[in-house]
Amino acid sequence: MRTQLSTDKVQLFAYFIFISLTGSAVLSLPFAYKSGIPVPYIDALFTAMSAVCVTGLSSVSMDVYTSAGFIVIMILIELGGLGIISFVSFYLIAPKRKMSLVNRSVVKDFFIEDVEIEPRRILRSIVVLTLTLQFFGTCILYSGFLLAGSSRPFLDAAFHSVSAFCNAGFSTYTDSLIRYSSNVVIGATISILIVTGGLGFLVINDIGKVIFKKRHRISYHSSVVLIVTAFLIVVSALFYFIFEYNGAFEKMDLKSKVLSSFFQAITPRTAGFELVPQRSLSPISGLFTLVLMFIGGSPGSVAGGVKTTTFLIVVLYALRGNYESNGFNMHHRNIGTGIIEKSFSIVAKSIMIILGSLTLLLFTEQAHVLDGSIQFFDLLFETVSAFSTVGLSQGITETFSSAGKVILILTMFIGRTGIFAMALGYARYEKERYFEYPSASIMIG
Repeated sequence: MRTQLSTDKVQLFAYFIFISLTGSAVLSLPFAYKSGIPVPYIDALFTAMSAVCVTGLSSVSMDVYTSAGFIVIMILIELGGLGIISFVSFYLIAPKRKMSLVNRSVVKDFFIEDVEIEPRRILRSIVVLTLTLQFFGTCILYSGFLLAGSSRPFLDAAFHSVSAFCNAGFSTYTDSLIRYSSNVVIGATISILIVTGGLGFLVINDIGKVIFKKRHRISYHSSVVLIVTAFLIVVSALFYFIFEYNGAFEKMDLKSKVLSSFFQAITPRTAGFELVPQRSLSPISGLFTLVLMFIGGSPGSVAGGVKTTTFLIVVLYALRGNYESNGFNMHHRNIGTGIIEKSFSIVAKSIMIILGSLTLLLFTEQAHVLDGSIQFFDLLFETVSAFSTVGLSQGITETFSSAGKVILILTMFIGRTGIFAMALGYARYEKERYFEYPSASIMIG
């Protein structure tokens, strides 16, 4: 089947590329660095792409940046976190430009209700909601950083609030948040911002309407997202608490162990902050973290990954699906074959992209692998983190070759824009809309 990219998708990709290139140019200027000496361009591009794709991986230490440099990164995170919405906004504010059906579907993915009637109101609501939650997050984090002795509490608070809500994982500290591993205010606030940003705007809107009694119950989609999210957090927290109690958490008191367990359960799902170094986790916890990174956040959110509902449908259909019926039942509803096929397609394509990137990294970083400085699991972890726009690292990103950094840049870009493009599908040529090829029988299994 021949396919072609729609103009809307090309322009969507162009938006992210343009913002990344512009950001890399700004981050190549001396004012962004304490030494006044810019890093090599490949590292500036890596940081810019990582920020725009809300990933959080960095090929240079974060302590090289000035406050102005952090502000640039924060702006890039905001533009990337709301990148798809910003992209549609540009369409709406352009003179004499009508909203295409594809763009309406973009907004509909983020905010289902009234999309055909008031798309501008919906976009405005999303931006206002985002800025409001980030403002309250900044206020709470300011007190936390101030009491913790930060020399720049307001910058730390604003930067981490934006980074957490956008699930970016960038920190103003080289060790992420490890120095605050026992600070409940900072850890809990950032955890709440991460979860909120990863729920999706439709879910947040539904919850708000129920709280203010504008609606009696939340939508089916929102209920599924909340159930899956709560399940993943609780089960993952128990998992880390059990397996790392005498491991990575051994030297912590009970309060810090509980906080770190919940934080570690939340951060792999595309946030990327650390209260404990990822290299200190046991092998089984590292594997579990890989799975959480691959799953990611929920549809219509700023998070990455294949998304919670996609993963749920694939797992349930694999366990319970009847291949001779149309779809399967889930939570008192029938999930149609179209949604199932799209879910399997997204997961399969994601695995292929990860394997492709990993293969290239094994080639470009072969010398490091052969001398033992980089393990196979480290490369796999870094690849999944980049594709799912997580930002967690085994601490090897800075050692990558220029070719390896380019591969990670492309992986982050595909992870941020590709999943969305997969969800929309591709446009067939006109002539293929009016016929189907004869059916074929192929043995499988």
